[in-house]
Amino acid sequence: MQKRFLVLVLVMGLAPSVLASYLLLPTEQKLLSRDEYREKIEIDGLFSGRGTAGEEQGVPLVWFKLRNTGNQTVDEVRVHVNFLNEEGDIVHEEDFYPVHRGVYGVRVPPVGPGEVWQMSNIRYFMPSGVPHTWKVGSVTARVESVRFDGE
Repeated sequence: MQKRFLVLVLVMGLAPSVLASYLLLPTEQKLLSRDEYREKIEIDGLFSGRGTAGEEQGVPLVWFKLRNTGNQTVDEVRVHVNFLNEEGDIVHEEDFYPVHRGVYGVRVPPVGPGEVWQMSNIRYFMPSGVPHTWKVGSVTARVESVRFDGE
């Protein structure tokens, strides 16, 4: 945990440059709850479509990356994706775990402060059960939950 505070030393009779000097020490940063920290994980580059070749042809696909804008390391992130129809109504919902401890397959490394998690450009999440009423490309996504490294 870092602590930051500023100490300004004012001593009579010293030169102005010395009076203006200060000592910078680490400051304490507030640790957020899981619910508060969800806002610190940004979803960038959200894309959805249907596969165009091979086994994925016609299968719904979702791709995104996550950016940790906070000051804590997360080792599990759950992203909730809504699939919408022409009218903007939700026709399917699915949760994805792009960052996890290995419970959902091979462990994905934690995402530290300032880091970005990103799938390769040729890999996608492939949700099951998306109805034909889904308007291709029409999805919304939000970070539903996080877990901190070491919890």
